[in-house]
Amino acid sequence: MGVTGGIAAYKSLDVLRILQRHGHGVSVVMTHTAERFVGSASFAALSGREVGTHLFGDSEQPGYHHLDVNDGKDLMLVAPASANTISQMAGGAASSLLTSCYLAFRGPVVVAPAMNTSMWLHPATARNIQSLRADGVHLVEPESGLLADGAVGPGRLAEPNAIVAAVEAVLAGGAGAGRDLAGVRVLVSAGGTREPIDAVRYVGNRSSGRMGWALAAAARDRGAEVVVVQANVDLPREPGIRYVDAPTAAAMRDACRAEFASCDMLVMCAAVADYRPVAARDDKIDKSADDALTVEMERTTDILAELSALRDEQVLVGFAAEHGPAGLERARGKRERKSVDMVVHNDAAVAGAAFEGDDNIITIIGPGAAEQSLPRMPKRQCAERILDAALPLVRGRPITA
Repeated sequence: MGVTGGIAAYKSLDVLRILQRHGHGVSVVMTHTAERFVGSASFAALSGREVGTHLFGDSEQPGYHHLDVNDGKDLMLVAPASANTISQMAGGAASSLLTSCYLAFRGPVVVAPAMNTSMWLHPATARNIQSLRADGVHLVEPESGLLADGAVGPGRLAEPNAIVAAVEAVLAGGAGAGRDLAGVRVLVSAGGTREPIDAVRYVGNRSSGRMGWALAAAARDRGAEVVVVQANVDLPREPGIRYVDAPTAAAMRDACRAEFASCDMLVMCAAVADYRPVAARDDKIDKSADDALTVEMERTTDILAELSALRDEQVLVGFAAEHGPAGLERARGKRERKSVDMVVHNDAAVAGAAFEGDDNIITIIGPGAAEQSLPRMPKRQCAERILDAALPLVRGRPITA
């Protein structure tokens, strides 16, 4: 495990502990900057192993330390990975023991970035991340939230449990390991549509687009060509993904129909309005003496059902955001009614999950009697599990109604 400089380095102690509890042996390599935040003695005490900090060892034990450290190791994890270390790894620099170990390592590599939001969103960092992905490095996406400098945004180190889950998934050869979607074209819808009432008001919903964003990034990292049809999502756009703006239900229908014929899999994650005002005003409706306002509504087109009727061997995955205990049964009925391969049910009644949150609690309803009820987990992990479930269908296995 490589540890680089940054306040998030203290979380690496938790990552180490969790890995050990799961039965893994861990050797730690640190940059000199990382030692400014957490001392090497802490990692040595917890791991029970010498901590590497010097490229050629020390004067009493000279040697090629970057080669010795790699011996017998199954996976390399860098957590946290600073912007500087990511840049060095992407460029092939070997200026520290950690980056030299990376260049000499021949197993899978997992990187968990952590940095200021501005640094994470800089084009140079995006290019470096793309380079690492192209080299086969597995990325544990940073989370959004309050950072050490007081800013709020993406760049916070993923939670230790999420990092460990990613490591074990790569070791197991699943959940995003490798490029098992290479050559597959994936169409994802994300966000929530807004149906105008007048020039300033609209009927909308609470969808943030985070689940769709996670699905798109996961599919891209697994080698897929990804297009996202997005409605009103206020999140940074990911490199390597093509985005199409579709703010209303009608615009989303048009965009999805235009992209559908060329895709292999559709993941309809967007919260599309079921109803829209019959007649939207071009100006603003003034308040009157009567405080009541009646807006006549009409049904929108069921995009997923329409595309299901048009499909030519595409794999279709729908979402069902329900509320309460009866929602799961409604989600099962949705899969049959719309003739799709899978439906992902999530309960919007659970506080902190589903809409607007970073986590989700989902049940994957698959072909026939197949059903997976998953515990609460970050949306990126949910995305990996959804893609794992869809992969056999994409590979051409028979789809059972």
